Amino acid sequence: MNKMKILKFGGTSVGSLDALKNVKSIVEKEFKQTEPLIVVCSAFYGITNSLLLAADEALTQNDFSEILKVAEDRHYQIIAGLLPRTSQNPLLMMVKVSFNEIEDILFSVKNLGELSGRVKDRLLAYGEQMSSKINVTYLKAENFPANYTDAREFIVTDSNFGNVSVDFIKTYENLKNWNLENQIYVVTGFTAKDKNQDTTTLGRGGSDYTAAILGSGLKAAQIQIWTDVDGFMTADPRLVKNAYSQPELSYQEAMEMSYFGAKVIYPPTMIPAIESQIPIYIKIRFRIFEYFHCSAVGNPDHIDFDLMIFFKVFLFSFQLTK
Repeated sequence: MNKMKILKFGGTSVGSLDALKNVKSIVEKEFKQTEPLIVVCSAFYGITNSLLLAADEALTQNDFSEILKVAEDRHYQIIAGLLPRTSQNPLLMMVKVSFNEIEDILFSVKNLGELSGRVKDRLLAYGEQMSSKINVTYLKAENFPANYTDAREFIVTDSNFGNVSVDFIKTYENLKNWNLENQIYVVTGFTAKDKNQDTTTLGRGGSDYTAAILGSGLKAAQIQIWTDVDGFMTADPRLVKNAYSQPELSYQEAMEMSYFGAKVIYPPTMIPAIESQIPIYIKIRFRIFEYFHCSAVGNPDHIDFDLMIFFKVFLFSFQLTK
């Protein structure tokens, strides 16, 4: 029986020194020497928004240098806080090269007065790449057998930049050929590629989707989404004083709540999870808040096909409203 786990850490879960050290503790708890562990990383908190803001400034012929400087310095500060000075140079160089490339892209946007979907996706992918490389270097420094993996090696989409659809046949074929060893694989969230090898992105919140795609393609035992919110609440806690986290929901309930505004999980995440009958756990600080299950879990002969149709119609309507 496959006991592999997929752990996804969102921006706030990797957004500070304390958060990154917490990630290390979680990985240490979950990693078993007999099974590979997949760790999906988002960009550091706020970095994707900074890149978008810088792109908007470039497009409107404004100065974007200060936005980039703040974002770049943030990465340097995290590196300095995580690693001894003797281990920092490769990462410092990686961040410098990345921001030089980002700057080149933005100067092109400013000079041309145009920001295509292709260029925008390429730009936004830098956040996840830098975050994942920093995380894997930190884990290695803590003596974990960790490897950096770019999701673009496996996840293939169409070329509808900004609103892509995943080519699951090709993606799962790629994942089937992934020669996994008993190590920790730190994977870039949010990013993919098209058939022309151009970078694409899976939508804001798409790192959840990355985790579910990997979980389904690798036939993982479970997917864990680590976040800073208390799972799916019975009501908006800002409006209802005694609102509480629901310990268990069906996929349909979770999908409906996501549609109506519960920003706990990226809605397309449900599709590969339910198709492969993989439970999703929403966790915060080592505490399980939610458990999603499909009615067909444990018995593939009883898949609820009406539920599958509901999800695919939901996903289509979700894409139309993005």
